[in-house]
Amino acid sequence: MKTHRALVWMVPLGCAAWLGACGVEQPAPQCTVGRGDHAVRYTLKTGTGACARKTAEIVGAQVFREPGSGVPPSLVLKPKPLADNEGKDADPTHSVTSLGDFTTEYPTQERVCEVPEMTEARQVVSPEPGTTVEVSYRWSGLRIQGQAAIPGTQWTAELTYTEGDCTATYEAVGLFPAIKCERQEKDADGKTITVRDPRICEQPRPGLSIDPAFPVSCDESTNLCVLDGQPPVLKP
Repeated sequence: MKTHRALVWMVPLGCAAWLGACGVEQPAPQCTVGRGDHAVRYTLKTGTGACARKTAEIVGAQVFREPGSGVPPSLVLKPKPLADNEGKDADPTHSVTSLGDFTTEYPTQERVCEVPEMTEARQVVSPEPGTTVEVSYRWSGLRIQGQAAIPGTQWTAELTYTEGDCTATYEAVGLFPAIKCERQEKDADGKTITVRDPRICEQPRPGLSIDPAFPVSCDESTNLCVLDGQPPVLKP
């Protein structure tokens, strides 16, 4: 496993729609991933119990590479449940991040960048006040889209998730950036409440926005905008 290298990252948001309109084939960029929070949708494959209830969550991602070296970069993933515990009661003997190496510097002929295996992320968390449980994430088989239209913004993987003595496996589908499909408003008593609003997934916003060419939906359990379909996928 390589050590972390200087971070170099760039992702042109909105380019999918632009390329579709122009019909221009652009050269594939280097293997990368959107730097920041990704919305990951889960489909249960095996498992029952507490560990088999995931539907979607935020996972931070970052790529490290040594510019000009020709060496494939490394990928780091940090699930939000572990990140939330970082610096609090985190066990220093366990890592809240997973690290893995890309197999190539540039996408394959299928325009995919692959990370076959990643190290385990493990930590003790508090799912509810007054309770603690050890959880772990082990990612494998990552296939990150590397074509010019969607560089590092759509991906799939298999997740083996353990919570206490329970283990489940999921198909994971990632979308960058992570956007919440919810808004704040006042109720009849003047109290501020959170309201689920799927329209937010389709709306442009300052800073990072989901590419308008991506089909998305609002996950009912987490109010996260998630990719609607299997990568690579664009609207008709």
